[in-house]
Amino acid sequence: MKRNENLRVTVLLDFLRGTRGESQEKSSTTLLKKIADRAQIYLYHTPKLSGFLKRLLPERTNEVIGLQHMKLYIFDDSVLISGANLSDSYFTNRQDRYIVFEHNKDLADFFHDVVTAVGECSFFLSDDGSLKLHPSCSVHPYMGSFDGYRNQLQSKLDKVVNTLQNRVLSPQAAGDTVLYPLLQMGLFGYQEEFDLLKQLFSSKNSNSTITMASGYFNCIDDYERLIFAEGTYSMDIITAAPMANGFFGAAGLSGYIPSMYSWVSHNVLLLKEKYGRSGVKLYEYYRDGWTFHAKGLWVDTPGQTATLVGSSNYGYRSVHRDLEAQVLLVTSNELLCAQLKEERTRLFEHASILDASALRRTDHHIPALVRVVSRFLRIFF
Repeated sequence: MKRNENLRVTVLLDFLRGTRGESQEKSSTTLLKKIADRAQIYLYHTPKLSGFLKRLLPERTNEVIGLQHMKLYIFDDSVLISGANLSDSYFTNRQDRYIVFEHNKDLADFFHDVVTAVGECSFFLSDDGSLKLHPSCSVHPYMGSFDGYRNQLQSKLDKVVNTLQNRVLSPQAAGDTVLYPLLQMGLFGYQEEFDLLKQLFSSKNSNSTITMASGYFNCIDDYERLIFAEGTYSMDIITAAPMANGFFGAAGLSGYIPSMYSWVSHNVLLLKEKYGRSGVKLYEYYRDGWTFHAKGLWVDTPGQTATLVGSSNYGYRSVHRDLEAQVLLVTSNELLCAQLKEERTRLFEHASILDASALRRTDHHIPALVRVVSRFLRIFF
């Protein structure tokens, strides 16, 4: 920004995460105050956290109610989409995914407009470093009407999405690779990822293979029912081993989160046995000193590969609570298919099968309390 005074910078953060640690001057907003006079810095606050609940829940815990979870990095006409944040560990020892779409103005403009639409219904970091409600936001996120705020943001998103209706985002309309941007924002009426995955997971195509990755594997009941009771495809699921979970060793109640995901895996294996779905296999990622945060889907059919890349973990929060963005890439290009296969293969280089015997190991111990409360808390993860 010092070298180019004409550079325009827009940042969209989640309010709860972006202000966490503000009292100790260790928050994201603390770091960004130095450029607040030259950049647009938005902070989205979920309308679901209000009133008594907002006063009751402490920092970090309050994030389970809902977040701005999109991970979009847009540079002119190029888009880097990922599941990664920008903290130090993502550049050192945290496994994630990154795909760059270069020279695609339509895709870049679309996601920029999505960010702007959300930003105009959010707080912004003013020149003096204080947080203020954006002038275009006529309904306060947590002090105003829930329905009023939801309708306001949904209306802005509708205008953005309508500009891309019936359009295909690819360098050549008749090419071998097609991109589809997807929004999953259940609070605001956008269920594009949910609708896609319901169709995918109910597939009867036994010639297809699906791979799913999630550092926090916690599929909603709808997905589990379709995968095990209806699908006939082969499926590999890779998730974080307890020691590769980002919450491993955390203080307080957060330290039990890896055990909760082990409990989820235990129940998935029970479903596999119940429905006789031998073609579904679970794997866990473990690499000494690393954590696993990769997320996405790969679908292989004869002559074609598709991948879903973005911010979603395909769990309850992703479907119902958070703001998520993905890109569905479908290709028959042999080189690109090979590259996507290589990306997936690398994830499994540090993976081992997760079965009943693995869950009996001490690192997978599930305390009785976790088994009980997870039944109720699962919808927050």
